[in-house]
Amino acid sequence: MKILYIVGVGRSGSTLLERVLGAQPGWVNAGELNALFSRVSRQDQRCGCGVPFSQCPFWVEVGEVAFGGWDAVTDEVARLQPRVVRQRYVPRMMTGAMPADARRELDTYLDRHERLYRAIAEVSGAEVVVDASKSTAQLFALRRIDGLDLRVLNLVRDPRGVASSWSKSDIRKPQSRDGEAMGTYSPHRLAVLWAALQAESTVLGSAATHATRVRYEDLVANPRTTVERALRAVGLPAAAGALDHVGDSSVELGPSHGVAGSRTRFVHGRIDLRLDDAWHTALPPVSQRVVTAITLPQLLTHGYVGRTPTRARTEATR
Repeated sequence: MKILYIVGVGRSGSTLLERVLGAQPGWVNAGELNALFSRVSRQDQRCGCGVPFSQCPFWVEVGEVAFGGWDAVTDEVARLQPRVVRQRYVPRMMTGAMPADARRELDTYLDRHERLYRAIAEVSGAEVVVDASKSTAQLFALRRIDGLDLRVLNLVRDPRGVASSWSKSDIRKPQSRDGEAMGTYSPHRLAVLWAALQAESTVLGSAATHATRVRYEDLVANPRTTVERALRAVGLPAAAGALDHVGDSSVELGPSHGVAGSRTRFVHGRIDLRLDDAWHTALPPVSQRVVTAITLPQLLTHGYVGRTPTRARTEATR
């Protein structure tokens, strides 16, 4: 069972990438599965197909196949998640040194996710499941499941663009049924989180058999070429015609059953990808300098300073 796990920071275009990958024959994009129990099921958020989670035929069947229904496990897994899968617990997941009760809870949590993945693959008939959870803590945990063939794709976007997006206070959660507002981060806090996540992503990538990194700016500027290279790098090269929905500057996407993520999840049809440098003026100069200073080593590594970076914008990151 192959899982392509997208790791990165929110507002980096993961919903777009996940849907592009999941539109291939034999693939399915499931959305941000680490939010499935804690938010999507408990709050009955909307599926990517547009209907509430509890009414989506796909997810109803997945729940029945995996657990005999969502009611049997939703509260259990939602309770376990903050107890076993948090950034503070990454060291013990890396080393395996943890108390016996924590190990038992983590084993239960991972058992539920393995059953979830297998049910998604069975119901969809897909050979590859795309999980856009993005969380490094979740990925460190999933690596402990022997039955998963995990492929890792680190999606990275210029942190100054990410900081600008996370500073907006008027963005509503599109999957929420009551118009709940999304949270915000100050630029300096976002920069610290971005730098820490990229450092952990590098560790995860070096330990994985199949892993690669994709710059979001490259994805938007050259979608077809970027996706093809990424798929080859993770050992899942695209079959002939599998990426016909990806053009030179646009993608054609139909409805999917991905959960959580950005409002792009509900946009169907042709999505034009447009270059943009809005953060250069939207993010105050002092904030730009702070973010640059905190993330400078990785900005250099990823090619965001020292050369003219590609700057991009798409509906996926608004």
